Amino acid sequence: MKSLKVLLLLLLSHWSFGQVNCITTPDQLGPYFVAGAPKIINDTLVPGIINPSRALELTFYVSYNCDTVNLDTLPSTYTIQLWHTNDAGAYSNVGGNPNSFDYRGELELTGYTTTLHTTLPGIYPNRPAHIHIKGYLNNAWFTDTLVTQLYFQGDSLIPFDVASNMPERWIYLDTLQNGGYKGAFAFGLSYLVDIKEENGAIENVYPNPTTGELKITMKSADDLKIYNSLGQLMVEQRVYQGDNHLSLQHLPRGIYFLRSNSQVFKITLN
Repeated sequence: MKSLKVLLLLLLSHWSFGQVNCITTPDQLGPYFVAGAPKIINDTLVPGIINPSRALELTFYVSYNCDTVNLDTLPSTYTIQLWHTNDAGAYSNVGGNPNSFDYRGELELTGYTTTLHTTLPGIYPNRPAHIHIKGYLNNAWFTDTLVTQLYFQGDSLIPFDVASNMPERWIYLDTLQNGGYKGAFAFGLSYLVDIKEENGAIENVYPNPTTGELKITMKSADDLKIYNSLGQLMVEQRVYQGDNHLSLQHLPRGIYFLRSNSQVFKITLN
């Protein structure tokens, strides 16, 4: 059985809703990730805002093809896990303090935007201030986890760090009226699809890419479903042994996923 791994990774950063960079830049997990961080309550990362002059409001949203997605319309929840240092540049839950989850948490994004309240991370030797992120759709059969790090434009340590090569992940900060800072960042969806080309009910899918009409040859009857890249079901059709015809002409151009009970095919609609 052949297996083809297809990774579609979009990562977007912006400092205004009209200016978005659609660039793929994941980053390493880093040594300070700790599993089991609690869910963030009231969109505020524990322990809350201790020093108002370092308060940080980060607005997150998810984009696909550089367009903002209403997350309430997706079949599953988009979740991000965050962790960063305190003012002094120290991480919680390491170095003998296993019960502390300060500046660590899990946040479910909703609607078009979600705003997180936290504190501007402190720096530690050789690293500019940054926030670690893991982002993923829950319970989506084709979704992989996006791992990255976010930096802040203008940080004096950026030129001496690997972050200097990743301006699409720099967050531009404005000042808040009552002190502190605000910024925004957009996530793209990350997909890892296992495409099984043999030993299933589907014998052949042609043509692919297609301009709208697919000829699907089946070894046996099955139920086929076509999803868009957001995981939304677009077409559902019962097919039978032999040649079947499936029309996608009513769908916008893009990437789709044809799924049977045992196989997945990536379909390009031109």
